[in-house]
Amino acid sequence: MKTNLASLLDYYYESMYPELKALEEKRQSIVATLKKAAFILLVIATILFLFLTKNAILIPLNALMVSGMGAFLIFMFIYRHESAGYGSLFKDQVIEKIIHFLDASLIYDKTGSMSEHEYQQSELFLESYDRFSGHDLISGKIEGVDVRFCDLHVEKKVRTKNNNEEWHDIFTGLFFMADFNKTFHSKVVVLPDVAERSLGVLGSWMQGMNVQRGELIKLDHVEFEKLFVVYGSDQIESRYILSHAFMEKIVQFRTKIGKPLYLSFVDSKIFLALNYTKPLFEPILSRSLLEFNYIKDYFELLAMIVSIVNEFKLNEKLWSKR
Repeated sequence: MKTNLASLLDYYYESMYPELKALEEKRQSIVATLKKAAFILLVIATILFLFLTKNAILIPLNALMVSGMGAFLIFMFIYRHESAGYGSLFKDQVIEKIIHFLDASLIYDKTGSMSEHEYQQSELFLESYDRFSGHDLISGKIEGVDVRFCDLHVEKKVRTKNNNEEWHDIFTGLFFMADFNKTFHSKVVVLPDVAERSLGVLGSWMQGMNVQRGELIKLDHVEFEKLFVVYGSDQIESRYILSHAFMEKIVQFRTKIGKPLYLSFVDSKIFLALNYTKPLFEPILSRSLLEFNYIKDYFELLAMIVSIVNEFKLNEKLWSKR
């Protein structure tokens, strides 16, 4: 696996840059079209606003909402239409190439996703959901360990007090699964510690009452206990899986990424979820593809993900079969 930035720089100019120049022209064309569309829609919205108010058809506030919302919806339709093809080409020429640069054996499927069964198997998020979608599935072996990960979005439909429908996120971000090639029989779930950090002793008591999760596991690592709450079905095996050295690695990884981290150990697999608030592998139309720093951001994200195997030493037989 290559994670060297200097090697990426060479690869970028030798293997990616010639094709990216053509894609950059397409990006500039799309941006120009969107600017033109925005200008025309602004003029139309202004004329419509003046017509509605001058003829007393609507009060100014309602006229502003009608003209503004109409222009916005039309612009979003144009934006999605124009950027759809570019997004697909971007993934072919940027994301897939970076993945193959990191590890040529990995398989990238831009429309593929982890399955709902895998999501449910993890037991990381027990809340029922109404919409499940994912994309940018990457699978294969890293250091001999089977891995699968993708960008996942899971939502629930709720009714507001005004009886309107709204979609609330249950999880959005990176969902990762790896095979340990080792056997353990219990389940362990590691979640961000929100209750105890916010409510102190009361929060700790509430965590102990969460019978849906199983037994509360208290561990002897101070920093780990500050960051996470752990539930398991077997006190002894939970401590066996979460050894002091392994908790140390989890704390270091959590500190490095700076994002909410969820982990579970089920059926001899590790599941990991990282909460991101935006799609991970989508292009940013406002940034030029000919800026290396832009490509570097995607490289660092993907390098961080594929390094999870090494970070947690999943390729080492830390836990032999018992």
